[in-house]
Amino acid sequence: MIRRPISIFILVSLLFAVSPAHSRTLQLNYPSEFSREKANEVLSAKESAYIDAKAVGGLAKVWVFFTDRGIETKADFSRIASSVAGKLTDRALDRRAKVGKDKVSIVDIPVSAEYVSAIENLGATLRRTSRYLNAASFEVPLAALDEIANLPFVAEIRPMLGYKKDYPVSTEQLKKLEQDQSLAPTDLSYGASYDQLNQVNVIPAHNAGYNGAGVMVAMFDTGFRTTHRVFQNIIMSGRLIAERDFIYDDLNVDNEPEDVSSAWDHGTLTWSTLGGEWSANHYGPAFGASFVLAKTEDVRSETPVEEDNWVAALEWADSIGVDVISSSLGYTDWYSAEDYDGNTATTTVAADLAAEYGIVVCNSAGNNGPSASSLGAPADADSIIAVGAVYSTGGIVSFSSRGPTSDGRIKPEVCARGSGTACASSSGDLILTSASGTSLSCPIIGGVTALVIDAHPSWTAMQIRDAIMLTANNAASPNNNYGWGIANCWQAISYTQPVDYIIGDANQSDFIDIDDIVYLINYAFGGGPEPMPVLAAGNVNGDTEVDVDDITYLINYVFGGGPPPMTP
Repeated sequence: MIRRPISIFILVSLLFAVSPAHSRTLQLNYPSEFSREKANEVLSAKESAYIDAKAVGGLAKVWVFFTDRGIETKADFSRIASSVAGKLTDRALDRRAKVGKDKVSIVDIPVSAEYVSAIENLGATLRRTSRYLNAASFEVPLAALDEIANLPFVAEIRPMLGYKKDYPVSTEQLKKLEQDQSLAPTDLSYGASYDQLNQVNVIPAHNAGYNGAGVMVAMFDTGFRTTHRVFQNIIMSGRLIAERDFIYDDLNVDNEPEDVSSAWDHGTLTWSTLGGEWSANHYGPAFGASFVLAKTEDVRSETPVEEDNWVAALEWADSIGVDVISSSLGYTDWYSAEDYDGNTATTTVAADLAAEYGIVVCNSAGNNGPSASSLGAPADADSIIAVGAVYSTGGIVSFSSRGPTSDGRIKPEVCARGSGTACASSSGDLILTSASGTSLSCPIIGGVTALVIDAHPSWTAMQIRDAIMLTANNAASPNNNYGWGIANCWQAISYTQPVDYIIGDANQSDFIDIDDIVYLINYAFGGGPEPMPVLAAGNVNGDTEVDVDDITYLINYVFGGGPPPMTP
């Protein structure tokens, strides 16, 4: 590297290169390839037989995966990327920046409208498109499948699955409460939720001031009784950020006239377990978080959670900027055991993509235990947190689904209380209950995740996941019953991340150069993203702050032959 004495001119020039606070210049991450090959079997015999068996009136629901997005050059990519960049919030880009993906990338480019139209012209009805998967779901006449498969831009056709919800195994006695209904702040008093929070060591985190404030959590479920008392502090403080019903395509996640009366039961249980707040009665771990609610399940159907609604909710949540997704999705009925390899099931691929773009996805392991390899998709995803269920005593609940995945990975990741878990009932606005299932242990871990993010907002999704797993009580000898064990929130917050980055390499390019100086200036003066992968990567002078002193130090190192960045 050529070094020369630092000058005021260089420093001033770099300062003028800073973007104004809270503004962004469009940056693109060009793909190495714009297309993929058609599969050897666009529609396999196994998939075709399943589609035939599930067809109703000669119509079947399928995914159609495309070879490309209708773009062939960088110029095409730039043009389309410019038009879609505004659909990602600054919050979403800030979250992605932690994993070095704050540039518009190929997953942000929509499916080709021309390709969709060509399939519709063959008699198919479009359901949803997925930019994550470069695919679209359709209801198609069986007679048109061969024609669709022969289209040059169709890479693969798969059945669109209906997942079975991870419903509670049991629900305990309802308890109607008549305590003070005032919304005024009171001393923190946990009521029946104390034991389940204490088991995962949440209480010290609350005492230290962590409650999920500033963290955005998405709940995917059946619907929600948003008028329940445990949610009123969320709503009155403006922390219910967005709602969307993917069944009726509207913005109401409460029960609607078309719903059966029980539609909002499950979502009310899970949301309250993660984020409810009613002093002296109930607290979720992340009662101070903000929330995005997605109604993804049609309980009127025998196959209530359809893949395309879940994937659509995932992409919607990503674009808003959520940090955590809590989902209690169950299993499928056409994948074989060997398909649970972390790379095959459609929702598994989508969940891993969400994790790649900085979201911590928490999903119930399922209620199909105690047999080995009894989990399903997307719990088999390799970058998410699959959650098992334990009793109040810490023993594994028999129904809790077990690993390993077909490629030999341990599952679940961690466990929490999934037997007699305290939560809110949708039977009335003042009724609490308890329920059992991994669908209840999952939101406890979703809440723990939000608290760890609250404490360490610069940590990446994988660093958060590692901290939760490596501080659980079975981390020394993980197995396919408990995974890494019962989570320990306070220990996860106190976890020291291993130093696997270069001090001074603020943009994680593996080199220390002028780009890192500009990156630090943007962070310090322009409201730009934090140094990656953790804030300490920008602490080049070894003090406790990342500020102008570090910028000066790095300029002297790069241009003036000054000392190298200090190691921890």
